[in-house]
Amino acid sequence: MARWNVLHFLCLLYLANNCVNYGSCMHDDHYVEYGLGTQKFCHVLGKTFTTDIKSGAAIVMSKHIFEQWMVRTNLHCKFTFKTAKGDGLFGVIQKMSFRRNKTQCLDYVQFKRKDHHQTEKFCGSIDRSKVKYYVVPEPEDSVYSSESPSLARTYAEYDPINHKSAAELETEIFISKEKLKEGEFLALSIAYTSFTNCSHVDREKYTSIGYQTCMLNEFFCDGIYNCAPGVCFDEDTCPNNTNAIISTGTGTKVTVGAVTTLILCFIIFMMCLWICKRSQKLCWSMDCADPNSRPWQVHASYMEGPATPVVPSAPMLEVAVPSSVADKDLPPSYDSLFPEQSNPVRS
Repeated sequence: MARWNVLHFLCLLYLANNCVNYGSCMHDDHYVEYGLGTQKFCHVLGKTFTTDIKSGAAIVMSKHIFEQWMVRTNLHCKFTFKTAKGDGLFGVIQKMSFRRNKTQCLDYVQFKRKDHHQTEKFCGSIDRSKVKYYVVPEPEDSVYSSESPSLARTYAEYDPINHKSAAELETEIFISKEKLKEGEFLALSIAYTSFTNCSHVDREKYTSIGYQTCMLNEFFCDGIYNCAPGVCFDEDTCPNNTNAIISTGTGTKVTVGAVTTLILCFIIFMMCLWICKRSQKLCWSMDCADPNSRPWQVHASYMEGPATPVVPSAPMLEVAVPSSVADKDLPPSYDSLFPEQSNPVRS
């Protein structure tokens, strides 16, 4: 019985953990979220793995990997996303906080298409939930100072549609081992979204983004910037863009973490109480307590005194004669001693 209770408790704990973490694993039902700290994206041997998103979308986030940046070696990640055959692929940086070293990128992100065309190394700070598609200002000594704004400040790349093959985008991420200075922090979030030819899809489920290409309706006005700037726009006509899932600081992470921990601890505590009660390890009533552990009840019984026995009713004049008196011989009667005096008529 105890073994089954333990197994039941472990199952409930697993389900509770999944419920708590579900909101961080999926954004609606159209984005698959990946953590940058996994071997699939940052392999220790430098291997490159390919993830097929088919006709969907994915988001790669740094999550907790940058919270305490105290490492001995540089972090070098390289991974590839691909789509279904005949689809194109967008790769758009949603949020980034990477360091510069004067005119060079100390940390950077770089995209490479299937035809081996590479972008510049992107670094600096950007948060699309705040700046939307406006031009992001760069310092005067920026590595992008000689580049055109349309090329240098898109922080995105795309692989166009090829009817004979799938689209692919390789992403290279480099983080220096140098310690963070006061006020510095690292953050990264990249969205990868597929798009296709409008002639191959249901136009009720897809929206045109120009050039005879379409994207799923769910990717518009959802707080995620799917289109590469200068190619198309999916968030510019939204009345209020309040659905962004990109965190803007560590305060939100601390709050969410604290609330999640409290909820999980409360669930575990309640399940422990339930299991202990079901296994009869706890006693919340005096019915199951040891009689020796209740001295106050014994004391009360003495205070009340012995119970009064029930006495049957009897005649009030009946006198009980001791057995010693009944066994003695009684004196003879007067008639037996003086018969003549007792009968004068007969004399």
